[in-house]
Amino acid sequence: MEQSREQNASNNIISKARKVLTKYPLCDHCLGRLFAKLGLDLRNDERGKAIKTLLQMILHQELREEKINKEELRKYALNAGDPITRLYQKIFEEKITSLTCYICNNKLSQEYFEELAEKIASLLNEYNAYTFILGVSVPQELVLREIEVSSIIGLETSESIKNEIKREVGKIIKYKYGFEPDFTYPDVTAIIDYVTNEIRLVVNPILIEGRYWKRGRNISHTIWVSRTGTREYPYSLEEFFNDRLKEVFEAERIILHASGREDVDARMLGTGRPMVLEIKNPRFRYVDLDLVNELLKSTLIEAVIHGKSSRLRIEYLKGEGSKKKKAYKILIYTKDPVTNDDLRRLEEFFKNRVVHQRTPLRILRRKKDTLRVRRVYLVKTTKITDHLFEALVYCDGGLYVKELVHGDNERTMPNFSEVLNTRATPLELDVISVETL
Repeated sequence: MEQSREQNASNNIISKARKVLTKYPLCDHCLGRLFAKLGLDLRNDERGKAIKTLLQMILHQELREEKINKEELRKYALNAGDPITRLYQKIFEEKITSLTCYICNNKLSQEYFEELAEKIASLLNEYNAYTFILGVSVPQELVLREIEVSSIIGLETSESIKNEIKREVGKIIKYKYGFEPDFTYPDVTAIIDYVTNEIRLVVNPILIEGRYWKRGRNISHTIWVSRTGTREYPYSLEEFFNDRLKEVFEAERIILHASGREDVDARMLGTGRPMVLEIKNPRFRYVDLDLVNELLKSTLIEAVIHGKSSRLRIEYLKGEGSKKKKAYKILIYTKDPVTNDDLRRLEEFFKNRVVHQRTPLRILRRKKDTLRVRRVYLVKTTKITDHLFEALVYCDGGLYVKELVHGDNERTMPNFSEVLNTRATPLELDVISVETL
């Protein structure tokens, strides 16, 4: 019974192969690929050669029994090539040259895979990469030819030419040249152009995570250019990171992704602001973090990198992370004098207080006019003079703190000016804590 099942399985493979080879000329790779899901630890050309070898023996037996004739054998020889061409030549003393493979045009070979692997390994070395993944770009007509051939016997056991190239080239790159495939986040994606054999590299950025401190004012997040084309502020955080790290990584540029952003005239102190640095198109990837952190020490701006990051982390910092609670220190001037009792009343009023804010007038040209609902959890004040006091504000992320002070023409309600019954103006603003968890 067991022997019968095995016989039926092999007969089924040969039957399908004969069906295809009576119509299409196929090389060992393209024939074997039709049965790629059968057998383990076999290359497709090994599968194809094994099928053709067994078919040669069957055809020889059928010729002896006069079940096929010379022309039928010739047809198989033309479409299958060696070893059936040898059988035909041995019996009929006529040399025959097989036809070109219908799918790959006889392009697939171990030499072809080796040549591609050598090119890619050289490029990986050039970019100091360690991990990689491969892609293959093939013309549509080749894909259609593959489907046309596979549909004759069904698609259950076949694989695409793209998969074969990626697997065979990838194995050589790994075992001969020592690079590691990484299907999650590789250093480099190498895309093979099947038609031209050219290799296009997509160098994935390096993402590293940490926090930054901004101890000076009038430093923008990125370069801020006015509508007239002039710079609004002399320096930016992104320029700092480019100045310090671009050359070390031999990168194209460095982009700062932060959990929100402080105003240009505000300092970022205390625990620092969570951020991810995106190092674009680096030619050197493995820089010691101690060296990076040493380069990021400065009096005006400073940052500490903790380790690698991810796109998901960037999405979190810019989304949910930016809404986490923050603490601010504000120096405030009041038009009329205020007393300690006034300040105690302000503190009491803003305990766990909901605040409604429309988009501030100062940024209305850049952002849509929407209503935000945020919460102030705590306000603590210190009186300096009758007209000057300092306030610590602990609140939801996304609250416009300057507008919380002056009211923005009643676009922020309630506000400090309303509660104190005098116009309050924020003079200086410092961020002292940014939560992310």
